[in-house]
Amino acid sequence: MSKIFEALKQAELLRAKRNDTNTAGALDVRHTDRRMTSRIYVRIPLFIYGHTPVGDPFHEKTYTIAVNGAGGLISMSRGVQPGQRLVVTNEGNDQTQECIVVSVQPYGGHIALKFPTPTPQFWRDLEIGKSPAV
Repeated sequence: MSKIFEALKQAELLRAKRNDTNTAGALDVRHTDRRMTSRIYVRIPLFIYGHTPVGDPFHEKTYTIAVNGAGGLISMSRGVQPGQRLVVTNEGNDQTQECIVVSVQPYGGHIALKFPTPTPQFWRDLEIGKSPAV
C-alpha cells in the first residue's frame, strides 16, 4: 500500500513542478485558445470588400465557418495578409463591420478575423436554421 501512496505522491510533485514551470514563462499547450467568447460553428453568407497591397479594390462572396463575439473564421479564395483590414457585410442581417485579418491558413483558405472591438451583435438576428452548419 505504501508503494502506491509514494507513486501517487511523486506524480503529484511532478505535476506541481510542471505547473510552476508553465506559470514561470514556459509554453503551456493546454491553454493556447485565446478566444474570450465561445465559438459557434455556423455557415453565414458574407460579402467581403478590401484592397490589394497596391490599392486595387476587390470583393468576394463567401461564408463563415465559425463565429464568436470578437470575430470569426471564414473561408476565402482571395489572398489576404495578417493585419489587413476588410469590410465584411453579414448577408443574414445586412450589418457591415470593419475587421482585421488575424491569421491565414494558406492551403485551407481559412481566414481568422477580429473586430477592432468585440461586436457580438454583428452575428445577431440570423436565420441560423436556414444556414447549414459546417
